[in-house]
Amino acid sequence: MNSTKIIILFFTLISLSGCSSLSWINFWQDEDEVEGPSELYSVTNNIQLEKEWSYSAGNDQIYGRLLPDIYEGNLFFINSIGNLSTLDLNSGNRIWYEETNDVVSSGVDVNFKTVTYSTLDGFLVALDHKSGKELWRTQTSSEGLSPPANSGKHIILQTVDGRVSGYNLKSGELEWFHQTVLPSLTLRGTSSPFIDKGFIFTGFANGKVAMIYPDSGAIRLELPVTINEGKSELERIVDVDGKPVITNELLIAASYQGNISAINLRDGRPTWQEKLSTVKDLAVNGSRVIAVNDKGILKAFGIATGAIIWEQEDLKLRNLTSPASVRNLVAVGDFEGYIHLLNAQNGDFEGRKKVSRNSIVEIIPDGNNLIIVDSTGRIQKFTTN
Repeated sequence: MNSTKIIILFFTLISLSGCSSLSWINFWQDEDEVEGPSELYSVTNNIQLEKEWSYSAGNDQIYGRLLPDIYEGNLFFINSIGNLSTLDLNSGNRIWYEETNDVVSSGVDVNFKTVTYSTLDGFLVALDHKSGKELWRTQTSSEGLSPPANSGKHIILQTVDGRVSGYNLKSGELEWFHQTVLPSLTLRGTSSPFIDKGFIFTGFANGKVAMIYPDSGAIRLELPVTINEGKSELERIVDVDGKPVITNELLIAASYQGNISAINLRDGRPTWQEKLSTVKDLAVNGSRVIAVNDKGILKAFGIATGAIIWEQEDLKLRNLTSPASVRNLVAVGDFEGYIHLLNAQNGDFEGRKKVSRNSIVEIIPDGNNLIIVDSTGRIQKFTTN
């Protein structure tokens, strides 16, 4: 076959294929196209977000979850370079400001008149909540990437080496710790320990959740949310990084590449379990628990049965925050600075507002209000009307 016939045959094949697809010619491309974030369409704003104040705390890097905390009518926030700001929650006016010169890897916890946070070089630090004066500083086993918790006797810190430790509130002395065995490959992040019903609750990178006595560190319950069954190291990543919730005597937790599970706190037995992959915190609104999966799809599960009540896929791959429950709404932020308000009953959109030119990283509910933090450390307070 001479060159002229080859050229004629080539163009004949193209004409037979028509305009439907020429992708077979691009054999050098990947078989799967990269999926992009969902485009937003207009929604009716049945609920309005009204800004009450804004404050720029500044931030260069984010090493862990830099969550603000609310205590005695004030908001406390520390940025990654250790600048701690205390604001009046109603007005947004700054009350006091402290430059700690620490490289901070967790947000603050404020309770029992004490501000605590952890640093990237492995220190737990306690400050006076009125003045910012340092009370004590103690070396930890590793850095913490989520805020500590305060039981009134101990500061509870979870570190990336799989350890939960209890430090004396007054002196900072280590009094107990619980060590878990970590898989060889984990995500960079940890669950946020919290105190409820007189116990510490938290999740681990091995796919388990624990119920711990705060005075001794003894384990009352340690149960799997997900069983590690993957064939490869990547498939066996089942971290519980999101904050679990407790409602109706159930501990509900979710893992990456695993499940969302409800565990009865009375007998430690699973009540229900559904497939879900997430590293975000869970939220409760009425009879529903709300989750954002690793694709950015919001799902509402019935608390009693685990049945999926609704799914919202229109924010897929928009790098959503953890969901926040406010009134009968669910709020999430995205990478373009939008806040989306969804009806908690059916998942429909009730409102949307662009509140920043930067990505939203955290939303903290406070009554009918939302405290919103973006990636530059800008804090805003909005009310829902």
